[in-house]
Amino acid sequence: MSKLTIIDIAKMAGVSPSSVSLAINNRPGVSESTRRRIMDIVKQTNFVPSQSARSQIMKVTQNIAVLFNINSHPLDHLFHEGLNKYILKYCTENRYNLVFVACQFHDDLTPVELPPIILSRGVDGVVSYGYVPVSVITSLHKLDIPYLLLDSHQLPTDTMSIIVDYYAATQLAIQHLIKNGHKRIAYIGSNFPPQYSQQTFEGYRSMLEKLNIQVPLQWIQMQSSDVDGEDSAVIQVQSIMKSGERPTAVFCAADIYAIGAIRGIKQLGLRIPEDVSVIGIDDILVSSYIDPPLTTIRVDDEKLAKMGFDMLFKSITGSTHDKIHEIFNEFAVIERQSVRQIK
Repeated sequence: MSKLTIIDIAKMAGVSPSSVSLAINNRPGVSESTRRRIMDIVKQTNFVPSQSARSQIMKVTQNIAVLFNINSHPLDHLFHEGLNKYILKYCTENRYNLVFVACQFHDDLTPVELPPIILSRGVDGVVSYGYVPVSVITSLHKLDIPYLLLDSHQLPTDTMSIIVDYYAATQLAIQHLIKNGHKRIAYIGSNFPPQYSQQTFEGYRSMLEKLNIQVPLQWIQMQSSDVDGEDSAVIQVQSIMKSGERPTAVFCAADIYAIGAIRGIKQLGLRIPEDVSVIGIDDILVSSYIDPPLTTIRVDDEKLAKMGFDMLFKSITGSTHDKIHEIFNEFAVIERQSVRQIK
């Protein structure tokens, strides 16, 4: 009689092989009743898995990779700092290692070579933030590695994703400005990535339309990309301020743009918030340290990371998940000194 394998035990217990691996290694991810059923079969059959069987047959590495785009704006990494912190927390609680893997993302037309640790299946799952080229998504699908687009800037595909509702976040920002008496509100955003820029602009446009507020076309500024977001915002905000009638507030679709807008306004000899108010989205770390500290919209990173880890963990362990796509919309206004109340 041939030696039993983990796959044989899985068939006897009526579960997936990964569930057997979790039960044997005393890891979370299976119910207590399922764990007892598996372990009863293990005892009855005198099954003793080797370490190589656990790792090679099940391909369990206890590693989760975060794809890190070295071509993105340096401040983008500050935005994801909170997500990294909480993803690490949940990995640690569930006995996983978090591995940061550097990649170079350009655009959908430029092929991306995945790092060896992923190509060799040295990880159990992969997480990425924001925009990711289609070639990366396709390659990970071919490797059949559980993959989550967290804070996805892509349209929904057959890849697990959590889309942050920046339409709602933008409306919250505009509501805060209006509550403080502002109606002449300019917009600085970007055309890239399209999904993100569409959400923020529509949130801005629809809120002003709802309140029957019209603004000059020159007050709406779109960047062609976010690579030089801060420097571009300097030029854009100065274009707005020199266009004739001046807005009382500028909404920026990311804190990166808001930091550039503040610099550009100061270069014109104007004061913030006495002459012009500025609000952003993200609440990146430096937002509280600039002069003046930036009023912004904070995404609840802890809840977002928890939702993401739960989705990925269920995929890794073979558990079911009701949805492949989730919408996240938990935000808070962080009031600092860049927005003033006007009468």
